[in-house]
Amino acid sequence: MPPMSPAERLRRRSRGLLRRFRSRPELLVVRLKSDLGADTARDTGRTLRAALREEPQILEVDVSRVTHLSTDGAMPLFLAARGAREQGTRFSVTRAPEQVGNGDAQGGPGTLPDG
Repeated sequence: MPPMSPAERLRRRSRGLLRRFRSRPELLVVRLKSDLGADTARDTGRTLRAALREEPQILEVDVSRVTHLSTDGAMPLFLAARGAREQGTRFSVTRAPEQVGNGDAQGGPGTLPDG
């Protein structure tokens, strides 16, 4: 089997990584799923940048189906939040599973920093 081009790899991964949904014209919901780590950070970033290019009033990222969130996987979320603020889009991450935010007391993988 010949190696996939970067575009084909992104297209296949994106199908499994997210779903985009618009319930209202001013709201764009991006639903992420699976593991968000170093190996998916680039694709996640591309997807969030594409959503911001549509210039919605509100960009909502639903992480209810994310099974693991590493520090590297969270970086695209932080960068998208900064980009949204710069263009005047309200940005929110919703439906985070409880285990993603709690993690262990030592701040191990899957924990979000305080503040």
